[in-house]
Amino acid sequence: MAILFIALFGLALGFVLIAFLARSPVPATAGMPTGEGSWIARLRPDEFGKLLSLLFAELKFEIESSTQRGGDVDLFAVNPTPITGARLYVRGVFHPPLGMVGEEEVRIALDTARAELAGKAVVVTPGGFTPEARATAQGSPVDLLDGAALAALVKKHLPQVAAERRV
Repeated sequence: MAILFIALFGLALGFVLIAFLARSPVPATAGMPTGEGSWIARLRPDEFGKLLSLLFAELKFEIESSTQRGGDVDLFAVNPTPITGARLYVRGVFHPPLGMVGEEEVRIALDTARAELAGKAVVVTPGGFTPEARATAQGSPVDLLDGAALAALVKKHLPQVAAERRV
């Protein structure tokens, strides 16, 4: 009888702990970068959009249009180089849930690039990408730039911005 009581008590305690942990809020900074590029995650959404425009302009793209809705940036850019030039769609996802961009955002970028006759899509975030997002991008005309890759590009092509850590 005592063994049955102990087993039921342990089971009940386990359920209580699971319920308690499930109700715990996830910190707003969960999944956000903590390294050298973490300053990018602290920019305002409009500064993030400006950073993307500056970066792609520095990479020799002509910015056709740039729109911003909430934390998302939609940017169309053209590389005017003869023969090798192309039209590019850049989707900036500033505050993805839990700091990770999922496969839905990658699919949206691919669909938008196709609809707008862009040769390639790029999804950029100061956070990271889920394994599903990376799997969706594999073999597709889309590049994924997470916070570390974005910070490296900014450091290389916009050293003044990287040094000042502001746009």
